[in-house]
Amino acid sequence: MRFLLHVLLGLSLSLPVAVPAADNDEALKMLERMTEAAKTLTYEGVFAYQSGRNMQSIRIYHRADARGELERLISLNGAAREVIRSNDMVTCINPDGKQVNVSRRPLGRGFPSDLPRRLNSATPYYDVNLGEKDRIAGRKAHELVITPVDQYRYGYRLWVDTDTYLLLKSELVGTDGDVLETFTFSSINTDVHIPEHKFQSQMAGEEMTWHRSEPEQPIDTASHSKTNNWQPAWLPAGFSQVAYQTRLRANNGADVEQRVYSDGLSSVSIFIEKIRARHSHLRGGSHVGAINAFGTIMQAHFVTVVGEVPAQTVEKIGNSISFADSRQ
Repeated sequence: MRFLLHVLLGLSLSLPVAVPAADNDEALKMLERMTEAAKTLTYEGVFAYQSGRNMQSIRIYHRADARGELERLISLNGAAREVIRSNDMVTCINPDGKQVNVSRRPLGRGFPSDLPRRLNSATPYYDVNLGEKDRIAGRKAHELVITPVDQYRYGYRLWVDTDTYLLLKSELVGTDGDVLETFTFSSINTDVHIPEHKFQSQMAGEEMTWHRSEPEQPIDTASHSKTNNWQPAWLPAGFSQVAYQTRLRANNGADVEQRVYSDGLSSVSIFIEKIRARHSHLRGGSHVGAINAFGTIMQAHFVTVVGEVPAQTVEKIGNSISFADSRQ
C-alpha cells in the first residue's frame, strides 16, 4: 500500500556544516526520545502524505499498552484503503483488488511509528543535528536534520513535538535539496482513550477475500549466502541482507527471487526472474516519483534493483551483481 509502504528516489546530499558536539548530543537524545514516544504513546490524528503530485490524507489511530502496539490507518481521499497493524503483523486492505493480505513486515515504513525506530538503528551512517524551531499541527516542534555520511542514501528533515516527542512532520530530501516526499500531521490528539472498535476495519464484507498466513521466521543470512548463486559485489557501507523470498510470481508465471538489503533506514530489493518469451523488462534506469530502479539481463535472467536510495546506488549495485555456478 503506497501510503504505508513506499520506495524512494534521488541522488546524493551535500555534506552538512559542522555543528558543536553539544548540539549533536542533544539531537541524538531527541532522536532516542522520539523513538520511545513512537512505541509508547496513544494518539489519534490526521496526516497528509505527498510525493510529487500525489497527495493523500490519512487518519491514524495508535494505541500502546502492556500488549504492545495496535494501529489503524484509513485513507480519507481516493480509493478506500486501510492498514491495521498489531505489533509487527500488518493487514493491508484494498477493496479495489478485492483482497486482503496479512504478513509480517521486515521493513515497514509507517508514519509516524516506524521511521523513528529505523532512524535509531541506522545512526552510524547518518549525521543527526538540531535544526530550527517551528510549529506543526498547532504544537511546538524542533527540527532534526538527518544527513547521510555518503552519496548513496537519502537525508531527512524531521519535526519533533517538544512536549511529547512524537514525530509531527517528515521530509525526504534529495541531492539538490529538493523535497521528494512529505508526511505532515494536520491534527493530533495525545490525551485520548481510543475504543476497541476504532481498530476494526469498516471495509470487511462478502466481496473481499482475507488471506492469513503465519509470519515467516527471519532468514539465516550466513547459511543462505553459502548457497546463494546471485550476489552483489558492492553494497553501500552498513547494508546487509535482511530478507529473502521466492514466493512471488511474475506476470508470465515465472518464479521471482527477492533479496532485501538495508542499513536500518534505507533499503534496496534485488529481484531475479528467469527470462521467458514475449516478456518485456526494464533495461537501464527508471524512476516514478520517488522510486528508483535499474534493470539488466545476465545468465538468461532479468535482474532488477529497486530501492529507497539514489539512482546511482541502484545502478552501481545492479552492475556489481554476478552469478556463480555452484556446480563448478
